[in-house]
Amino acid sequence: MKKKQRARMLFILMAVALVVSILAELFLFNRHALFEEHYEMRSGIAAGSTETVLDLGEEQYIKTVRIAVDLTEEADYRLVLWDEQGNEIGVWEGRLSPQLGESVINLRTRAAGMVLTFSEAPESDGMITAANFMEWSPYRILFFWVLLGLAAWLWLWRAFVAEKPEYAFAAIALTVGIHLILMTGTNQISYDEQTHVSKVWNLSYIGTVYDTEAVLELKTLRAPRFNNRWERELTESYLQGIHDYDTAEVYQQTKMIYYDRRAYLPMALFMAVGRMLRLPFAVMLMLSKLGNLLMYTVVCFFAVRTAKQAKGLVAVLALLPNSIFTASQFCYDACVNSFLLLGMVLAANEFFAPKTRVRPRNVAAILICLIIGSYAKPVYILMGCLLLFWGNGKFPSKRAAWLFRGVLMTLCLCMLYEILAKSGTGGSAMVTLANGGDTRMEGTNMLGQLKHIFSAPLSYTGQLLHAMFGRIVDWFNGKDQFLMYAYLGTPGTLCTWIFLGTAALAALVGCKEEQRSRLKTGDAVLFAVMVFGMSAVVWTVLYMSFNAVGSPVIVGVQNRYFTPMLFPFFVCFLNGRLVWKWGKERYYQILFGIMAGLLLYCNWRLGIVPYYL
Repeated sequence: MKKKQRARMLFILMAVALVVSILAELFLFNRHALFEEHYEMRSGIAAGSTETVLDLGEEQYIKTVRIAVDLTEEADYRLVLWDEQGNEIGVWEGRLSPQLGESVINLRTRAAGMVLTFSEAPESDGMITAANFMEWSPYRILFFWVLLGLAAWLWLWRAFVAEKPEYAFAAIALTVGIHLILMTGTNQISYDEQTHVSKVWNLSYIGTVYDTEAVLELKTLRAPRFNNRWERELTESYLQGIHDYDTAEVYQQTKMIYYDRRAYLPMALFMAVGRMLRLPFAVMLMLSKLGNLLMYTVVCFFAVRTAKQAKGLVAVLALLPNSIFTASQFCYDACVNSFLLLGMVLAANEFFAPKTRVRPRNVAAILICLIIGSYAKPVYILMGCLLLFWGNGKFPSKRAAWLFRGVLMTLCLCMLYEILAKSGTGGSAMVTLANGGDTRMEGTNMLGQLKHIFSAPLSYTGQLLHAMFGRIVDWFNGKDQFLMYAYLGTPGTLCTWIFLGTAALAALVGCKEEQRSRLKTGDAVLFAVMVFGMSAVVWTVLYMSFNAVGSPVIVGVQNRYFTPMLFPFFVCFLNGRLVWKWGKERYYQILFGIMAGLLLYCNWRLGIVPYYL
């Protein structure tokens, strides 16, 4: 099939997919509203009363229950449903926000009546409303359209995908990531998102900062969260109403962009553009997240493109659901993961050609990637120690080789020193070490923890190994979930097995049409030692900063911290013996099909089901 024919066929299939998505929305999610009566039934909520009864007269399908009361502080409520015989058939609990004054329950069940009970009697009158009506959810329609559209594209353009896997990666990452951005909206569901929002907002200004009330609520985690599309409309309307620059807090900040905030620059730039375009507050936030996703996609695009071997492995690791999630939210992990992946791919290219002299531009590119990737978490600069083991033959002379190693070691030491020197204690690195420790955890002290480690090194080594290998076991038995979408939760242990199995397939099995060779035994051991050493450093840093002195267990280590080590780990298993015999097109179809399906399942399970189903 020619290119124009494929394009025409893809356009037709995308149109068909859109029609199918609309029909699914109509007949799967609106069948009760389509074939049953539309209605709204209300009952007044009396001030000073903790209990309100709404009798529907007969059993009916209830799509939503809306509770509206003016409050001065949050109030918990409990909704009990009964059938025509008066039997209790369901209980829902929720919380009414004083900012919104309304709460909507996405009920979607049958009942003959309900009792609403407040934990404390409201001081003003209100209303409870049960209703059945037609709704059109753009988030569900977009999900099915993306699902069918990606399937059609991967099938029709399979030859192009096999020759240019970086474009397949970009297509999947952008479509899934944008869908995730649209679904999460203003909800703060990522890791320490209030801190990231604060830094992005401040960085989007030069000098003078304007903190509107809406921004302050996000910075302090006081902004209301929505649980469905109707509460989302209320939340966005509320935040837009208090996003007033005339009443904003105004203050001056330094024009210097500190190194640990440079990872936020793409988000800050898109935030500034959204503000200049006077976009609605919620849209401006989503545009800022889009800046993060675009940066991640572009950097990983070049990681897949520049990989001399195992492009499929690089693409699979770049599509790790955890990484796509953080790239779609206010989080600096996108910068860390993308640039370190590109840096490690470029470094591996040189290890695969040990007798080829390294080009100065390649050295510069690797070092720049390592520096940018370590802006937010300087400890990852230690991954660059791999380059110390390049042979002298990679350089014009022995002197140049040792000069490079000296510069690299100086760079690593300087960035590690910044971990301590940048602290707000205002003292030296030793002062920081003596006073350092996460204030959220009682009994933390970095210097005290360091003394504890050196007082019993063998005991700590056993504790460290038990924690590290215990975590790996927990990933496979389901006790700990490797795939995490922060406060949205996890898609399940099966998804962990699918991802790790797909990565293993991409690492162990290659296409006969592509260059495929293994690392030298010594280099493979070097990569393995680096992965083990970096993992131990991550655990130890968290033990020093986040755990009470002498703690028998190490807590606070999140699975996302190991993402940068995935490529160096899996690259150890590359070989030229296991060959895929069913064609390059089928090989990449399977890899990208599995990863696209896994990502879309995560969006469905953690985004659509709890918020829009």
